[in-house]
Amino acid sequence: MGCQAVGMEFLCYHRDRPGSLGLRHELLEEHWSYMDRFAAEMIARGPTFDGERLTGSLHIVDLPDSAAARAFAFDEPGYQAGAYRDVLIRR
Repeated sequence: MGCQAVGMEFLCYHRDRPGSLGLRHELLEEHWSYMDRFAAEMIARGPTFDGERLTGSLHIVDLPDSAAARAFAFDEPGYQAGAYRDVLIRR
């Protein structure tokens, strides 16, 4: 039996900055292109809502370590452009 590297599961929650919906729409193609690079590591992903109001994005990814999880979360195009007020990363 071959050895396979075992990753760790991380939850990454990007919480929207108030008034950032337009910016998020502008960056939608970049966001999806970025996330597609992590297709093999992605366990679950999707938007978060408060009623009908979009509040952020949640991703559960299988990555090698916390440094990789931080890179995943903070290199995301919407975060880089200032669309999110903060990011929560939990193992």
